[in-house]
Amino acid sequence: DPKSPLECVLAEKLEERESELYQKKSEAQSKLTDLLDYYTLWVHQIKTPLSALDLIVQNSTIEEKNEMKMELSRIESYLDMLLKFIKLSGESTDFVFESYNMEELVKEIVKSQSIVFIKKKLSVELKGLDVNIVTDKKWLGFVIDQVLSNALKYTSKGGITISLENQGEEYAISIEDTGIGIRASDLSRIFEDGFTGHNGRTSTEASGIGLYLCRKVTDKLGYRMSAESKLVEGSKISILIPFKNVRYE
Repeated sequence: DPKSPLECVLAEKLEERESELYQKKSEAQSKLTDLLDYYTLWVHQIKTPLSALDLIVQNSTIEEKNEMKMELSRIESYLDMLLKFIKLSGESTDFVFESYNMEELVKEIVKSQSIVFIKKKLSVELKGLDVNIVTDKKWLGFVIDQVLSNALKYTSKGGITISLENQGEEYAISIEDTGIGIRASDLSRIFEDGFTGHNGRTSTEASGIGLYLCRKVTDKLGYRMSAESKLVEGSKISILIPFKNVRYE
């Protein structure tokens, strides 16, 4: 408690300053909540014209269908990315941990990208994935899908290999491509927010947010991500799941 006139003045000024800071924090939180509500509403509203476009696709030629389906799939991927960004910006998550077979999960994701594989004439190989892991299917699936999308974007010949290895203390789910690769100087920064590096400067599609969101998701799950690459030869992105963070029912 203040014991002198000077301390009383200081205490009063401190209370005024705390009140101002609290007010500013409340206003900022309110603006953020409004913004997140708007983004969420926008995402749900845009799904209506996307559904209409999907119906139009059904009356097109096979070549037009494949082209439009690929673009629709890309839009849906971007929308999903936005929704995940909104959820990750909040204070809570909606993790639901259950036992899932990784081969079944990966096959679902590959099927959703099948148009891109067909158009680019790329092969896909699945190795060692018939393993059950207790995880959050939606969020782990998002990470695998984003990494696969990235691999497809920068691969024009050869194919993609998706594998799972038991490395003693952790599982490693890896997506390896035969694409253009990543420069050694860029490799340590590919999970940073907004970083696109040399690959991004050669592609108008690169936003530098996909792998950043993947790292944020894996951080929240208690997982890690690693990257290996050789320029012109391809890249390998791995999701590392420590056994101590694999939850069993």
